[in-house]
Amino acid sequence: MKLAHHPVFADSAGILGRLFETYDFLLDCIAPDEWPARTAERRILPETALEPTVRHGLDQALRRIRSPPRCKEELTALADGKHFDSTLAAEEERAGIRQAVELSGHRVHLLMNPALPAPGHQEFDALFRRHLSAGEAADALTGCTAEQAETVRAAVALMLATAPDLCTGLLRHGRYIVAVDGPDAFDSASTREIPGAVFVAVRCMRNPGRLAEALVHEFVHLRLYDLQVTRSIFASAYDTGTAPTLAPEWHRDSSVSRWPVDRALAAAHVYVHLCAWFDQRALDSGEPDVRQSAETAAFRATSLLDKVARHAQDCLGPAGRGFLRWLTEVHDRRTGRRPLTRACERTAP
Repeated sequence: MKLAHHPVFADSAGILGRLFETYDFLLDCIAPDEWPARTAERRILPETALEPTVRHGLDQALRRIRSPPRCKEELTALADGKHFDSTLAAEEERAGIRQAVELSGHRVHLLMNPALPAPGHQEFDALFRRHLSAGEAADALTGCTAEQAETVRAAVALMLATAPDLCTGLLRHGRYIVAVDGPDAFDSASTREIPGAVFVAVRCMRNPGRLAEALVHEFVHLRLYDLQVTRSIFASAYDTGTAPTLAPEWHRDSSVSRWPVDRALAAAHVYVHLCAWFDQRALDSGEPDVRQSAETAAFRATSLLDKVARHAQDCLGPAGRGFLRWLTEVHDRRTGRRPLTRACERTAP
């Protein structure tokens, strides 16, 4: 599957290795005294650096890199508040409740008890309330039951059986799968502010097929979040608040009928993957509903890719134009669409 193989945009080892090296280099340059080296080669260990709560702090510091005193302030505060040998998974292991999906060389953990009275869990819950929750009474993190844990494992098994190369790589961008419940809880979500975590509503954890679709969707988002940290996906002056907006045809009656370019590109990235995912699922299952889902995803991907391309020159950085060109070419080959002369092709380096 072409989506599984690209040296810059789809190689998980390369994306995550570059990400870790960026964090380690940042600490070494900006706050070496506050961060004693953990080993002779590394200031921070990869499993710690890629923990969602730690990454949140490191990303906050990176955003202030042009002001070294402010950047150092962020890193010092992060170091002061962290026990760097601990992770959410380690806290749950000490409580005897850790559950994980085992992959070759990687584990994706299920957050079994978000209310565990441990520092990492408390910080994680605070991040969720700040960046994803619709309010105290609307939705909340909730623990996974043994039955839900088995559904997660079945969904991951389905992902790997359907698209092994693609999904093996996607899953490496995640550290935790977290259940959410409440009357206004979303079906699934992720955010760049809580890297490496996928949030799924309890109601979507009843069926492995539905859950697998949600996981593919959110893990594709996680990959793009990771890419954005070290690649010029967007122009240096790009601001989502003032960016041009696009109008997806299927959102005409929505309260948010126009999307800024960054949201549209992220959605296009997802729909290209979902089109490929549903195509393969249709071949495997022969179910008409799955074929219809593939056609819907293909239409949405095509629409968004063309709309984003019109703004590539002003809104995307050099890597972003290459990313859009690659994504469009892969989608065109898969769907048999005749390639057009697009802005991303005219302006890409």
